[in-house]
Amino acid sequence: MKPIFTPRTLSKIITAAAVYLLAIPACMAMSDTPLWQISQLNQPESVIADPSGKWLYISNINGHPTELNAKGYISKVSRDGKVIDKHWVVGLDAPKGIAIKEGKLYIADMQTLHVINVEDGSLLQQFKAPQAEMLNDVTVADDGTVYISDLLGGSIYRLKQSQLLPWFTDPELAHPNGLLWRQGELLVANWGTGLNDDFTTQTPGSLYRLNITTKTLAVVPGGYQLGNLDGIVVDGDNILVSDWITGTLYQLTGNERRTRMQLEPGLADIGSTNGILYTPMMQSNTLSAWQLR
Repeated sequence: MKPIFTPRTLSKIITAAAVYLLAIPACMAMSDTPLWQISQLNQPESVIADPSGKWLYISNINGHPTELNAKGYISKVSRDGKVIDKHWVVGLDAPKGIAIKEGKLYIADMQTLHVINVEDGSLLQQFKAPQAEMLNDVTVADDGTVYISDLLGGSIYRLKQSQLLPWFTDPELAHPNGLLWRQGELLVANWGTGLNDDFTTQTPGSLYRLNITTKTLAVVPGGYQLGNLDGIVVDGDNILVSDWITGTLYQLTGNERRTRMQLEPGLADIGSTNGILYTPMMQSNTLSAWQLR
């Protein structure tokens, strides 16, 4: 999601992140250079690979994260970092989370969920959520049910049987951001509680498991008050989750957590496929690919 900071605020965040990085043991930091990097994007927020891993799709906000300006777009990129079509889908407002299922690309865009044909980029359907404040991330269950977070509205929406409706709210989950369907449940990354004007929070967000049958929340081991959380991917037995404010990529394994990588502030909705991690950086307008070990 993410806010556009003033230079003064961003300077403070970068300084804090630098101090934080110095405190990380060397063995925990990842210093490898990326496999490739794409620049000159426009606030890339989310990246997803198609099931084959051949193509990547990147959402570009291209404006204020809450602005309805019709300048947002989706880029299509090859898995080796070649830009196939920078403006593959255009006319969006502030597109953020994206997901793919059975030839359909789902795009969370403020109060609208767009459904795009991945074969040709044409619009298939649109679903409106007029009460939503900022639809943010998207994930699709095995049965095709679509779940969408509303970060500012504090809800999780569900698209089922062609109806997009609020489905889950909980005071503990004040600002749900990243979503990932995994083994019959939802992983939910909370941004935090006590939202400040600059989108920092009084309390860091936790990573949760959400049982879709009982609608009960449980903190993922090691995921309590982790940070201002954004994207989630799974790498084998590891869960990787990004902190947008500090640029930290955390790894949760069993009951332990550690820093897998330290990047700059603006680390948004990460993606992965075939052992490659993709990191969209909203502030530097880049997307990088990293080999997962």
